[in-house]
Amino acid sequence: MRLRVRRLRGALMWTLETEFHGRLTDFDGNLRDLQTEIEVMTTQYDRFVRARQAAVHSFEGYTTPIRRLRTRVDTAALNIDRLMARQGYILERVAVNELLVRRERLNHYRDQARFALADSYDRATKAREAEFELGAAVPDELQEDQLVSEAR
Repeated sequence: MRLRVRRLRGALMWTLETEFHGRLTDFDGNLRDLQTEIEVMTTQYDRFVRARQAAVHSFEGYTTPIRRLRTRVDTAALNIDRLMARQGYILERVAVNELLVRRERLNHYRDQARFALADSYDRATKAREAEFELGAAVPDELQEDQLVSEAR
């Protein structure tokens, strides 16, 4: 068993020492590739920093106009709220007035219908009295049918 362990240890050491230069060359190549990528990323980061600084500097001097515009926007928002409330009140009044006009019109139509019905009853009663005076008594059922048909 110890002999086997020594043999495996020796084979492992042999592999490590013989393949060391190849692994070192691969590692160096990978390191150089990473360095190239790091340089690209550093260039991009530098561009980003310059763009951010340019953006910050481009807004200098705008604080006063921005404050004024914010004040105007807040005032306009309050004005809009006030106007919306007033417009809602006006729409409510218009709707109520229109409903009142419709109610009056319906009351007028109801009154006309009552007068028309009363007129119809009056004409039926006069016709019945005229028939009664002439002596031609009509049975009650026929008279009711006549009254209903005349009312229509």
